[in-house]
Amino acid sequence: MADEPMITVVVPTYNLGQFFKDSAESLLKQDYPNFEVFLIDDASTDGTGKAVDAVAAQDERFHAVHFPKHEGVSVARNYGIDHASGEFVTFVDGDDQVKPAFLRMLVEGFAQGPADVVTVGYTWGRWFESHGAKQGWQAVSKRAMFDAVRARGDEIGGYVWNKAFRVSVLRDKHIRYDESLTLAEDLLFTTEAVVAGDGFWFNPAVLYDKINRPGSTIHSATMAMRQKEQAVRRQMDALGDKI
Repeated sequence: MADEPMITVVVPTYNLGQFFKDSAESLLKQDYPNFEVFLIDDASTDGTGKAVDAVAAQDERFHAVHFPKHEGVSVARNYGIDHASGEFVTFVDGDDQVKPAFLRMLVEGFAQGPADVVTVGYTWGRWFESHGAKQGWQAVSKRAMFDAVRARGDEIGGYVWNKAFRVSVLRDKHIRYDESLTLAEDLLFTTEAVVAGDGFWFNPAVLYDKINRPGSTIHSATMAMRQKEQAVRRQMDALGDKI
């Protein structure tokens, strides 16, 4: 196991109930051994914090972190970047589920050649049932990667949860989540990582299941939040001009 690169998994949680238990169970079933998981309880009030502790007690690779007050997903993810021991880092939403090969395939992607960002396929309800029809690793140019991140509904997309990032690049280039954002923070982060990175690989094998949960941020976004998203997209376009 020591010869295999470590990958860090950052899992923000907040009042997720049974959704978190199902998500954690999918991480406990990973077939890749060399990983660590930060389960970050963002001051939950529904018992999620106790569930986080219970999972961490089952496996020493899982670390429970409890924020004293609610900070938001960006603060939680930045905590993971700051404390990661892995060569790579990925971000799993605490109400989603991953296939047993999720971490193994992400690490495998970095072995395909020079790579700073690796992406795998996902499902999101009925929206993307056809994703994953093709298999195998594909090199992606920087411009194509940027365009895929910029596009809505693309099988690569601007999401962080179907990707892994090289930690040294994030730290050296000071790439962090904008903690003022509650929507589209992943779009901006992924765009900055692509602009800063060199080498991108994609495997459309479906390894991440995005769960539609009532009350999630994407389902409860306000007009002000949507306006911020449009501002983020303008920032993304400006970054794209540098490619």
